[in-house]
Amino acid sequence: MPRCFAILMMSLSSLTVVADPIVPIKVWEGTPPAETLTPKSGADPAGVMNDKNRRTDVFAPEFLPFPSAKTNSPIILVLPGGGFNFLADDHEGVAVAQRLNALGCSAIVLRYRVPRRSDDKPWEVPMIDARKTLEIIRARAAEWNGDPKKVGVLGFSAGGNLAVRLAYAPAAGEVPRPDFAIMVYPAYLLEDEKSGDVLRADIIPPKGVASLPAAFFAHSADDQWPAEASMKLAGVLKSLGGTAEVHVWANGGHGWGATDRCEAAKRWTELLGYWMKERGLLTSAP
Repeated sequence: MPRCFAILMMSLSSLTVVADPIVPIKVWEGTPPAETLTPKSGADPAGVMNDKNRRTDVFAPEFLPFPSAKTNSPIILVLPGGGFNFLADDHEGVAVAQRLNALGCSAIVLRYRVPRRSDDKPWEVPMIDARKTLEIIRARAAEWNGDPKKVGVLGFSAGGNLAVRLAYAPAAGEVPRPDFAIMVYPAYLLEDEKSGDVLRADIIPPKGVASLPAAFFAHSADDQWPAEASMKLAGVLKSLGGTAEVHVWANGGHGWGATDRCEAAKRWTELLGYWMKERGLLTSAP
């Protein structure tokens, strides 16, 4: 073998394909509004990972864009759960974005502020971050191959609560709303999560709303946060003229996200793809 050819073969064999890194984008310039806590000296304001590989101590919220391969795709704001104290931003964030990309959607994973700034209303500060991010997505959707007329929200557990509030909760004045909403085992929807069956009044849309974002729910019957809450909210949305689809699996518990832990975890994104196609959000199902 000629020496020059051998060198060329050696060089080609050493090449590796490196994907473009996902660069976080700040939600706010400067100190975010309604901040009540002070970060620890020297700590990363974007958050630190705890011993369970969960992100906490987020003081400078940011989001990670995962563009679809095609332009004018649905673009979905992903809100990980974590009880408003931390963020499960792997199996309820990045892994979810990868599944959404496979469906043909762009995804934006938000690292909203945690831990709780309030025990009474822990969603208030994260809602400020989520609304601002939704506003940014609508304005800049094309940068991430998204369609500004097909902007959705997808939340898990506490993030599912945020998704409900973004889409449906009463608000003073005009606030950013998604075009569709996906709630996966949403938490904190009932007045009494252990024994009650009454939805919180502050998540129920007011009567007379011109249109409600279409809703998709996924839950497990053995979840500590009752699946009945998802079914009850779906019924309320339907009674107000909206549409809702609910999937409840017998087993799975809570927190399965985009894993292979149970049938619910394996199948919910496939069913979501069919639901989105039926609503004209996607051109083809999985």
